[in-house]
Amino acid sequence: MSAGFVYLIINPSMPGLVKIGQSTRSSKQRAREGKGTWVPDNFEVVYDELVTDCRQVEILMKQRYLDYQYKPNREFFQLPIREAIRGLMEEALNFRVPQVGSNSGVEILPDLKRKYPTYLDPAFHSIKIVHRDNIVYLESVRFRHTTSRDEIVERTDLAFISDGEIDMFIANRSPEDNARLFVHELDEYSMIHCTDLFTQQACSYIAETHEKSRCLS
Repeated sequence: MSAGFVYLIINPSMPGLVKIGQSTRSSKQRAREGKGTWVPDNFEVVYDELVTDCRQVEILMKQRYLDYQYKPNREFFQLPIREAIRGLMEEALNFRVPQVGSNSGVEILPDLKRKYPTYLDPAFHSIKIVHRDNIVYLESVRFRHTTSRDEIVERTDLAFISDGEIDMFIANRSPEDNARLFVHELDEYSMIHCTDLFTQQACSYIAETHEKSRCLS
């Protein structure tokens, strides 16, 4: 039994195919090793799980999707990425490595300022993705008044945000990965419906712009 990663890898030059594999090293390193002159595009890791027995979880995944195997003795499967991710989450459930530092947080305010320099409410002086008691929170800290140092700390459970049928923010993923998803995967229209981080003026502008684009399409 060896702890390691079970990963899902895709390649833009192979549409519709997902590679299921395992490695005791990082998944990204394994993806880089798959690059060759015979492949026009690089392999990309779309999801992985750190588990206590990576070989066993890989076997379970390949048994689960045996009917979707592209060719015998190949690790490529013809199935939607979303289905592959859901399957890996379920098969890894009983093999997850206990998380270290589960209450840790990742500061994302600087990244949000770069992405939304005119939308973000300037009252916030800390915005973090925090894992606590197996829950992923958005933790924001702002001054109550511009002339005082009194703080308002709010924590929002992000479990209500999903990508279709899959929860976006799950505690078995690292705080760093959840922070990356929050900053880079949510667009500005999602932000105004999921958070209170933008100014009222920005929320109105984004909503109006979105409605206009819908009417034009």
